[in-house]
Amino acid sequence: MTEYAAYLDASGHPNDQPFVVVAGFIATESQWLAFEKPWKDALQRHGLGDVFHMTDFEAQGRKDRGIVLDDLIDIINHHTASHFSCAVEMSAYRRINDAYILEEAIGTPYSIAARGIARNINLWKEKCFRKDDHLLIFIEEGTKHHGDMEEAFRRDLLPIPQKVPKDHPSVQPADLLSWEVHNYSRHQNRRKSLMKLISNGDPMPEAHGKFGEKNMLFSCKQINVPLRKDVPSSVQIVYKTSPKRPRRRTIK
Repeated sequence: MTEYAAYLDASGHPNDQPFVVVAGFIATESQWLAFEKPWKDALQRHGLGDVFHMTDFEAQGRKDRGIVLDDLIDIINHHTASHFSCAVEMSAYRRINDAYILEEAIGTPYSIAARGIARNINLWKEKCFRKDDHLLIFIEEGTKHHGDMEEAFRRDLLPIPQKVPKDHPSVQPADLLSWEVHNYSRHQNRRKSLMKLISNGDPMPEAHGKFGEKNMLFSCKQINVPLRKDVPSSVQIVYKTSPKRPRRRTIK
């Protein structure tokens, strides 16, 4: 039996950024344990403090940025088995949410991205797991709409990812990957650091997905999500698994 863990993090914000991304890595328990010391040593060696945050690092404008990222990514690639990401395009989400009760029936962009990751992790398990292997999923705490994501996982009878703080070493590679995927989604910039990150492991073609207008419209039609104009304002929408929590639109 092998114990695996996936650590995920998010990038982007539904209020003012063009994409919401969830991304992360899977590794065995022994790989994650072996990862911590070289990761912490590298942070100290490069003067990055105790916690790596990609947004802060990029804002520093360091001349040795490429060298530092190469070092960190080598450590990540050496200690992980595979990687996943899912991006939700906010302009498309808003268009579909205007027409259909997308947010109330399916979820916020964060929950859709996390749910997409969960689907692809399950496909990876079908390919790579042995009979007695076990997986735990962790996600960085503090992300907007975390509660909505938990409701979506509960609705779909999936294990709810356990929250971990930002200073947990194993979630920091997910911060790096989610930033890189968000940057690529926004600018179509194939940075060397992104390509090096996703060259490791044995991901499936679906491992890095994107929800655009076509995907979200298909999902709405597939499960018969009603048009917003056809739902009276007096009607309360709930999940069967959370009957006391009326679903409300928050993203416009």
